[in-house]
Amino acid sequence: MTTETNFRKMLAVAGGLALAVPALSACAEQADDAAAVAEEAADDATCAAEEATCAAEEATCAAGDAVCAAGEAAGEATEEAAEAVTE
Repeated sequence: MTTETNFRKMLAVAGGLALAVPALSACAEQADDAAAVAEEAADDATCAAEEATCAAEEATCAAGDAVCAAGEAAGEATEEAAEAVTE
């Protein structure tokens, strides 16, 4: 091979690399953007899970209150029935 041929091949390789660098840079930038979006989605999912946990705790408290109220009502009804029977 001649020096001129080798030089042309080196220029072709350098040209290819010159085209590849911006493409790689763009890919890296897109990867950073995708990571930021994924992190935000993870934060949103964490908040939603915390809100669901709070809602479940509130529902548990409400159910407990309903059980207590039903127990009190049943107790009162039993007392009233017992009084009615003794009268």
